[in-house]
Amino acid sequence: MSIQGHCYKPNSGPVYSALRPGYGGGTSDQEDIWSDELANQYHNMARNDFCSSNENMILAQDALSTLASESLCGHDLLLVTDDDSQLLLDVGRVVAAAGASHKPVLLLTQLSLLHTAHPAHHTHGSLLTAILILHDDPTAFLLLLANNKHWNPSYLVLFCLDAHLNTTTVLSQPVVQRSRFILLLQPAAKASRPRLLAFTSRPTDVRHSVKKTTLGVWSPAKFHSREALFPPRFHDFGDQVMRVPMICFDEPFIYSDRENMAGDCIGANVDAAETIGNKLNFHMKFDYMDEIVWGGKRNGTWKGMYGELMYKDRDLVINALNIAPDSVSDFDSTYPYWESSYGIVLEVPQPLPQWRNILYPFSPLIWGLVFVTTVAISFPLAFILHRLHHISDPTGIVLKVAGVLLGQAMDDRKVRMWWARVWLTSWWLVVEILAVVYTGNLVAVLTIPAYPSRIQTAEELAKSHYIPCMTDHGNTVAEALKSSKNPTLAALGNKVFLNTNVNDSDPYEFLLSKVLAGTHALIVFFDYLVFILHKSKVMHTTYVMNDKLYKGYLVWYLRRNTPYTTIISDHLTRIVETGIYAKMVEIHKTKLIKKVTQVRGDGVLNLRHLQGAFIVLALGLVAASLTLMMEFLV
Repeated sequence: MSIQGHCYKPNSGPVYSALRPGYGGGTSDQEDIWSDELANQYHNMARNDFCSSNENMILAQDALSTLASESLCGHDLLLVTDDDSQLLLDVGRVVAAAGASHKPVLLLTQLSLLHTAHPAHHTHGSLLTAILILHDDPTAFLLLLANNKHWNPSYLVLFCLDAHLNTTTVLSQPVVQRSRFILLLQPAAKASRPRLLAFTSRPTDVRHSVKKTTLGVWSPAKFHSREALFPPRFHDFGDQVMRVPMICFDEPFIYSDRENMAGDCIGANVDAAETIGNKLNFHMKFDYMDEIVWGGKRNGTWKGMYGELMYKDRDLVINALNIAPDSVSDFDSTYPYWESSYGIVLEVPQPLPQWRNILYPFSPLIWGLVFVTTVAISFPLAFILHRLHHISDPTGIVLKVAGVLLGQAMDDRKVRMWWARVWLTSWWLVVEILAVVYTGNLVAVLTIPAYPSRIQTAEELAKSHYIPCMTDHGNTVAEALKSSKNPTLAALGNKVFLNTNVNDSDPYEFLLSKVLAGTHALIVFFDYLVFILHKSKVMHTTYVMNDKLYKGYLVWYLRRNTPYTTIISDHLTRIVETGIYAKMVEIHKTKLIKKVTQVRGDGVLNLRHLQGAFIVLALGLVAASLTLMMEFLV
């Protein structure tokens, strides 16, 4: 229905009939005169109100068309109308004006928005501007819309056609406050000529209260762009309180300040949050958790810090938490600010037996090549000398050539042929090199214990006797391993042991004892893992596998559809990009972990180290005795 540019005169009959107290039954002329005067006054008021309303509709029609074609030109639009606004406005004209910018325009009624599943980009995001055209009280509609957790357009226009509608109540609806930017347009209730007033809402409390703030009178020149339409709402939080659930076992991101005996939580994340709070003018109230439960979804219910955020009206979780599919769907999160993963700690294997040190300088392949080379040098030489030069003692030649490896002298008077001397000279050079290399490596392994090869991959760990273990504080790693389609990870998941009896003062004491016993492999968040190894003074007796599990990114979490998520995220990203956050982490790491000077071996020789030398001496004497006996026998 198009609104024409003139006022319609209301039908005076029904109005007059309704207001004449004595109509059809008056008893005096005075009463009729009084009734006629009263009816005429009301008739004039009704006519003026109708003309004013009609002019307001014309102004609203023009303003909507200007919004769609100029101020919001080039932006995706969603128009939502109630029943009366469809009758009072030519909505098709608005759609046509918006369509001229060649951008998508979606027109819906309130009923279709509530009962139709729309693609996500039609109901939320920074690329969409939603315009709710209202004439009737939308409270019931907004309460139903609040059930749609996907409804969260960053830019929201509330275009109210009724000058007398209580829009302060409309603005205070939680589903309205989801949007980062809000514009309210409403006709002036008491004005000499029709005017549209522009408002926005400022938060007086980050959870509940809002303040209706005027932006002035609507004019196309003043509100010429989306930036002019939507001033920032959260540049100043007005010294409000952000309630933050927290666990002080997240070194170096969050931990208890034991040095000052204050018991407060400090750390890199606390420093970052306080920096952002100083910039945006809010401060945090930490709610310390009674249990060490980071949180997870169990039987459809969130536990731990996630539960505090979901059910207990908390505002922000700044503990170091990875992005997870369930948490992404139920909460808002900042941009990732740190990359990490889960490391696996095992006991350093026990040193090889001392007698193995005699063989350890050479690998099995080298020992095999030494044997083959010795046979290839000695036997052909003895055979050729016996056949060509009639040497009567070929076995002695073989023993003499091989004996050089053991440092035995060789009488070369029987080998006077030039070609045989070249042969032996080449062999002696090989033996000299082997002796120097062997002796040098033997000294090293006799003074520094030799260890078997370490497990470094998840596949090796899955095939070993080690049992993967974790503390049961609510993360999803154990479940992810069990449900993994990767056979290696699934095998680890089937073996994993969860410690449910966690000691609050030292949550990893029990599991580290299992690691040091050589039976378990501990899975811990990597940044925290480095801290607990230093704290427990097991850096020399444990090692971290090269393979890491579930490499991911850390985020802060907020309640679903929080309008200032992007604001906090932008400031956190800025701290990261400028290197401030990395410096915060480094400061707290230095505070937590004192530099440790690692000494190879024990630093001095003791009887245990000398065992190998005496074993070598004993074997040498045995070999020399056997050689001497064979010479006498031959």
